[in-house]
Amino acid sequence: MVEVEVKIKEDMKKLGCNCDKKIVLAYYLYIYLVDQKLMYDTEYCYNKDVDTLYVVARPRKHEKLNIYVPIPTSVDVSMDLISVLQENLCTVETGPSVNLAFVEQDLTIVIYTFTKGLAERRPAEAIEQVRQKAQRRIFINSELKKNQSKILNDAFNGGFVEDDDCQFLD
Repeated sequence: MVEVEVKIKEDMKKLGCNCDKKIVLAYYLYIYLVDQKLMYDTEYCYNKDVDTLYVVARPRKHEKLNIYVPIPTSVDVSMDLISVLQENLCTVETGPSVNLAFVEQDLTIVIYTFTKGLAERRPAEAIEQVRQKAQRRIFINSELKKNQSKILNDAFNGGFVEDDDCQFLD
């Protein structure tokens, strides 16, 4: 078994990855997908443009290839990173999804799928406008709640109009 591990890690290094940590993470992800998830056509790959060692595999024999990128749980993952991975790793054959395989120190692996195009990311200005609108709505609702009894009382009793120009018709 040790010989197989050494050979796989050497192959990963030959692909162009020089980071031992990335090689170890990709190795454990590869073994996890082969031995525990029993995936088909499992291969490890390297993309030099984004310096990423990843694994492709088919969950079932006749399904499309999926991309699995090992990520240590100690790394903060941003939407920008996910976008860069999707842009550089996704192909017509794999589709617009990338699976991030978060690897704990004890080698526990949890996989999350991110699919490009399901929802567009809003610009910062639009997010701020939505936040301000929500704050106004909260303020108005709190004012209505505070004055609810007065508003209801005025509504039931006809209210009071301070405008001298109003005329009441009989």
